[in-house]
Amino acid sequence: MPTQFCFEHVFRAPSVAAVFAAYFDPANVLHQDQMLDIVERSVLELVDDGTTLRRTCKVVPRRQLPAIIRPFVSYPLHYLETATWHRRDDQIDVEIRPSILKGLKGPKGKDDKPAITAMYRLSRLSDGAIHRRYEGVVSVDIALLATRIERGIVAEFERSVPVAVACTQAFLDRPCAI
Repeated sequence: MPTQFCFEHVFRAPSVAAVFAAYFDPANVLHQDQMLDIVERSVLELVDDGTTLRRTCKVVPRRQLPAIIRPFVSYPLHYLETATWHRRDDQIDVEIRPSILKGLKGPKGKDDKPAITAMYRLSRLSDGAIHRRYEGVVSVDIALLATRIERGIVAEFERSVPVAVACTQAFLDRPCAI
């Protein structure tokens, strides 16, 4: 059974657009990656059609997995992250496909079934602050290990999301922020 997660935060920012721009800003992303011990982030695709902005990255963390999970991983451990900003809806859809699913088939035999799907939604509060809700589902289809892996991924989010939030707030607090 998939594992759900939800993280909420309130940013001090001049606008919803400024927070979305920070999400895709290379300097902010680089700083977050450094703080989260990401050793490599390669942008594989960046498409902006005016209505949506889609970025797909290959991300390589330094962290190693427990030995019991290593047979399911293609090394180096990495994941493909696709973030699609739907400007009109003030939302980013996120799909993360970890390398822990190597060689496994998803529903109906589809390869590389996404393990994490999430939504990053922003809204302005009455005091002018920006509310961020990041929620989604972790779904791993490995018999006997699924729940353990899903909980481990959510625990990693619990560790990394506050770091990313702090980096984004620092970015937004810069005098030259949008």
